[in-house]
Amino acid sequence: MKLKKVLAATLAATMVLSSAMTVSASGYYSSSSSSAPVEQPAPSSPVSSEPAAVKGANAEISVAGVAVKTSIAGAYAAKTVQGTAVTTPLADVKANLGLSDGQKPAITIYDTTDKQSPAAFASINAAAEALGGEVLTALNINLGAKENGKWVSLENGSIALATGLPKGADTTKTYCAICVQPGGEVTILEDQDTNPKTVTFEVKAGIGAYAIVAQ
Repeated sequence: MKLKKVLAATLAATMVLSSAMTVSASGYYSSSSSSAPVEQPAPSSPVSSEPAAVKGANAEISVAGVAVKTSIAGAYAAKTVQGTAVTTPLADVKANLGLSDGQKPAITIYDTTDKQSPAAFASINAAAEALGGEVLTALNINLGAKENGKWVSLENGSIALATGLPKGADTTKTYCAICVQPGGEVTILEDQDTNPKTVTFEVKAGIGAYAIVAQ
């Protein structure tokens, strides 16, 4: 289900999604990469002081108290949720994203706020209100690839991301994610799992803001 271009006037192509990780994710991105994302940096980086947030492919990550092996490497630095992990098998990730033999899928995930991403939050809040939902938190996610140590931006394909709900979330409610991408498209992403403590949703190639919404 899509709510296309909600509040389009506030979502010009210049929509800023803060991205400190693009230059300071403990070396996860190559600063010499001409294809690296160029979003504005956040006031501070949650990864630069926590190298453990960078995980390799097949690493175990605690998602709502359960160990889940994430299929792709990346910077899993979000703190407002109880863990995140890519659950799509690696072979399917590569096929979905159309990667070449020399490319490896990669992802960065960290928290974002209305102060860091005001345009994105304007659309998130409007979509949540239309759904009669409540925004609990939001994540800035960039799904791409690495090739020869450099970041490669992608535009097509998607993966599934299991996300532990924020601590204290009401597990009797239904959850979804609202995705806002540069350019103005808003997408409502339904929960793909049956665990009341988690929400699993589609993450699209490229960068986007993903809000966790209780209904």
